[in-house]
Amino acid sequence: MQHHQPQGEAARRSRVAIIGTGLAGLTTAYLLHHDEQKRYEVTLFEQAQKFSLDAASVTIKNEKTGTAERIDIPPRSFCRGYYDNLCRMYDHLGVPFQRIQLIWVFAKASAAAQSQIPSPEAAETMPGSYFIYGKRLHEMLLISPHFWRGSLKNILQTLYLAICHIWLFAACFFLPPLTIQPEKYMDVKSATKSLHGCESFRQYLDRIRLPQQYVLYYLLPVLSIICSCSHAEMLDFPASDVTGFMKGSFLQKTYVAQGGINRVQSTLSEGIDDVRLETRVTKVERVDGGVLIRYERTEGDTRSASEELFDRVVLAVSPNVAAAIFNPSKPKLGVIPTVPVTSTVLAPANAGLSLVHEKSHVPSGECSYRRGDPQVMVFRTTYSESVVQTESLHYLSGGLIVRTSPLGDVPEVKGTLDTSRFTRTLRTTESRSMVQSVMEANGDGEGKGWVNGRDDVWVVGSWCWDGMVLLEGCIVSAMRVARDFGVAIPWQR
Repeated sequence: MQHHQPQGEAARRSRVAIIGTGLAGLTTAYLLHHDEQKRYEVTLFEQAQKFSLDAASVTIKNEKTGTAERIDIPPRSFCRGYYDNLCRMYDHLGVPFQRIQLIWVFAKASAAAQSQIPSPEAAETMPGSYFIYGKRLHEMLLISPHFWRGSLKNILQTLYLAICHIWLFAACFFLPPLTIQPEKYMDVKSATKSLHGCESFRQYLDRIRLPQQYVLYYLLPVLSIICSCSHAEMLDFPASDVTGFMKGSFLQKTYVAQGGINRVQSTLSEGIDDVRLETRVTKVERVDGGVLIRYERTEGDTRSASEELFDRVVLAVSPNVAAAIFNPSKPKLGVIPTVPVTSTVLAPANAGLSLVHEKSHVPSGECSYRRGDPQVMVFRTTYSESVVQTESLHYLSGGLIVRTSPLGDVPEVKGTLDTSRFTRTLRTTESRSMVQSVMEANGDGEGKGWVNGRDDVWVVGSWCWDGMVLLEGCIVSAMRVARDFGVAIPWQR
């Protein structure tokens, strides 16, 4: 067992370990590394071979043209409005935006269809499709002549959906969900008992009397894909999460980072020298003199155990992982639900596309597949007695298909080039209360359970704020840690 101690010049600066290299971890690292007073020495821990922000992305080579293209997995799209802090950070980093336009295809699928992926040519006419949406309502009504030449059924269906959509947005703006104010919980049990008045999305939909057909066949397929969960799990989300997202994204255009998420990753991590890849943290513990980290490091075929003392630690991981390695957080973070998600990259047999294997942080292909042309996004829903869930089929240029399913394991299909698995954090009224008690309660008192920053340990991530589990939460939670450390936020000046 090795034991490392800070020495010399490094001992004059506060040593901060950041465990996890997703967007939240790298944003925290960037802010601390660029502290104007140079008070912090940052060390990054990552159990994978590459930073996790871009680890699942792939480079695809077109054998016919010889070109290579980078595919972001997940796509990490965003809009101004709801993603205000993310956009401010991108502007500060000099990361330009690139707009994407999607044609939405809604379809039903049987359990047997899980192993069948329609070709790009058949995406818009795939079996089970019941509606296609690709333009804004006023464009569809006033400009597109084929709309008025369609069947009466299609015209009535579109008008019905437009009315439901307007109804939903009006409710989001003028009928706010019932919520409770964050409390200074005495313990976990009292936090759980304080749920009256915290309205779930299911309860909110019942209250505003939104038609069930619209909810089941149009609203939930889209929201459940955004949150990577089943329809029932989506209905358990706090209603305030959904209404906040709907208001923040109202009439906003959709963007991705031009050049791909790797550009964001390389910019955030630039200049940070102490990076521990293939290093799995097994324990974080407060001891005399600091915070002790125990970890296992892989070097070739050997694995060695070490421990190291830091002044502060930031856990940029999912709540189940944080609860497993940092015991004081377990009573609260251990009850926050998580689910597995699978993303698969597929290509038709005759497309001439192959996967480029890379180990470095810098990919060989340009992220150029989002050229501005409309892309087809299929929301394919399986309706069964046991579960109702939607998977997305994102059709890209060149014949590539990115399939995302709220399952830890999906049937292997022909043409699979790569498969990635993620952990997504769910939101419920109960978990919302737990997150509030961790992130917002006053941590000065005793006997209230662990709160963010106690024992010189913090958590950051897409789930560490009062909102949807999306990119904006990563930035907001990283900014909160920076403020706790006395570091100025450069994009807020």
